[in-house]
Amino acid sequence: MVKAPHPGADGIHFTAAELMQLSQKPDVGLVAASCHTREELERAMQLELDFAVLGPVREKADAAPIGWQRFADMVRGTTIPVYAIGGLTRADMEDAWRAGAHGVAMIRGAWS
Repeated sequence: MVKAPHPGADGIHFTAAELMQLSQKPDVGLVAASCHTREELERAMQLELDFAVLGPVREKADAAPIGWQRFADMVRGTTIPVYAIGGLTRADMEDAWRAGAHGVAMIRGAWS
């Protein structure tokens, strides 16, 4: 996944702001977006994106964490896979599944 169309990439990942500006799902392989609100998740579903990440569940320098309960409330009834993001590790998988996530997205957490 890349942030802009690139030859050979498997797909593209949009920021929440970019998602809200899309008029249709691009035809570039997998298409995903970062979401922070139910409105953004609704837009991702309307465009039939392949998946979304929702958070931050625990931490992010510039955003308040949403926690597992709010995550669960926001993903209830979604029609696309939604992955939890934001300060998560492998140890969070059970909580993520209980909250309705398809899994967790992580960078640092994969190495800890």
